[in-house]
Amino acid sequence: MAGLGPGNGYPVTEWRALGDTEVVDLAAELRSLVWSWRMDNLLRLLVVFGWQDPIIESSDWVRFDSGLGPGSCDVIGSDGEAERIEVAVTTLAADDSAGRAEVHDVFARMTAALIATLGEPTGRILEAIPEIRWAGAETTLLLTDLLLMVRLRLVSNAWLADYDEANGLQEM
Repeated sequence: MAGLGPGNGYPVTEWRALGDTEVVDLAAELRSLVWSWRMDNLLRLLVVFGWQDPIIESSDWVRFDSGLGPGSCDVIGSDGEAERIEVAVTTLAADDSAGRAEVHDVFARMTAALIATLGEPTGRILEAIPEIRWAGAETTLLLTDLLLMVRLRLVSNAWLADYDEANGLQEM
């Protein structure tokens, strides 16, 4: 994710990760979100989550500062319909073995905190990019270890089905 790491024009003096309570609260807010899922109705997200500094990348992609820096949250859609909300819960780690280990440890910690609150996940992806999923009727909450950062995402089930099929992913 551009914008959160050193050398991307934004000073980052240390790697940061949300605490367990912050991640659990964000997950609860995302799961209980009542919203039109229209890209032209993003003001509702600013009110609910307090995100700031919208950057319009296109009519189907808007970035916000969710508290971890510019571009730490993306709302991405297609044809005016939002398909996913992606929130960074860490900043970018160093691109080395120590950075990747730190991200993996935080992913494990956040997974445990979410399981303690939300219950057992409905799916786990144990591929190169590990992901834990809690499916709902219309959306799925995902915690994803992107190797250099962790993201909490709320996605439409239709988008997720298409994504899984296109990428050959199988839930465990």
